[in-house]
Amino acid sequence: MYAMAAVEGWALPEPATGYPGSASFRRNNPGNLRASPLLHTTDNNFAVFIDEFTGWAAFKYDLTQKAKGNTVTGLTGESTLRDLIFKWAPPSDNNDSEKYLQRVLQYSGMSEGTKLKELLD
Repeated sequence: MYAMAAVEGWALPEPATGYPGSASFRRNNPGNLRASPLLHTTDNNFAVFIDEFTGWAAFKYDLTQKAKGNTVTGLTGESTLRDLIFKWAPPSDNNDSEKYLQRVLQYSGMSEGTKLKELLD
C-alpha cells in the first residue's frame, strides 16, 4: 500500500516552503480512490476522507475487496500485482502503467507476479 501511495503522489506538507502537501494528502486519500463506502465527500471526482486513518483504511479495504474478487474490476486473489496496477492506473486514463508498475516494484520489493491473495497474509 505504501509503495502505491508513493507512486500516487502522496506527499506531506513542507511548512518551510509553504507546500501544502499533495492533493491526495489533503484529501486524506493515499490511494487516490474515486469511490469508497468510507468517503466523507468528493473533490474533483476523488474521494475525500474525514481523516488520514480513514483514508488508509479505505485504501486497505479496496485492495482487500479486489483480492477477494468482490469488485467489478474482475480481479481476484489469483490476479497479480501487474494485473492490479493495470486496472488501478490503466493506460486508457493516460497513465504509463508499466512505469507505475516498475515504481511500485522498486518501492515494495515485490515481483510483478505477486498474487493479490498474498497481500492479504
